[in-house]
Amino acid sequence: MLNFYYSLLFLAFLVLVLLTVFLYWKIRILKRQNELLTKQNRDVNSISFPAETTIYKLDPHLLKNALNAIQSHAYQSYHALDKLSNVLDYILYETDGTFVKLKDEIAFAQNLIEINKLKISPLFDLHIRKKISPEAGDMLIAPFMTINPIENAFKHADVQNENSYISVVFEVVEDYFYLTVSNRIQSKQRTTTTLGGLGNKTFVQRLKSIYGEDYSLNTEKKEDIYTVTVKIKLYKND
Repeated sequence: MLNFYYSLLFLAFLVLVLLTVFLYWKIRILKRQNELLTKQNRDVNSISFPAETTIYKLDPHLLKNALNAIQSHAYQSYHALDKLSNVLDYILYETDGTFVKLKDEIAFAQNLIEINKLKISPLFDLHIRKKISPEAGDMLIAPFMTINPIENAFKHADVQNENSYISVVFEVVEDYFYLTVSNRIQSKQRTTTTLGGLGNKTFVQRLKSIYGEDYSLNTEKKEDIYTVTVKIKLYKND
């Protein structure tokens, strides 16, 4: 868990560095363009053109659009940092006990998804669905039970391919929490399993040690679609 915390801090630092470099690069480009246009304007003014010649003028909307593009990247980074702050608050202050409210765990998962959205294409198909009543949201679950399937989906999906997708469904049925995560696997990974790895083994061990027989974990791969379904017994918040 400490490694996960440090990873989030490193991600925040990396986002800030990348944003700073990006903004510096954009400003340098705009400055060079402005200097070039100023020089061209001086050269044009020194030449006599026929009266019927139309003098080209820089459309101010060009610079406005460039500014909007920079602001868009800055907003996305700020939005991700805000979600990362929520994740860190959850880790530091909300998970001191053995169990947390389901609604807090799901909010944590949604913040993780928002952070991961930074690396996906705008055309990427991402579906998030939540079917949980307010009463069920107050029931208890062990913390960090949603991390592994969601992180694996973003890790193994081709997030830059508009034909790929990730689907995440949160649902409660008769005191059981269901998390179903599906994604289309990258073509180079279709012959490998996405269930291996230390993180997955640790996830299974936590499920067994905390819930015993009160959980199930099913994985299914059909062609290039990989689906994980986790079923966990919820406890009443008395």
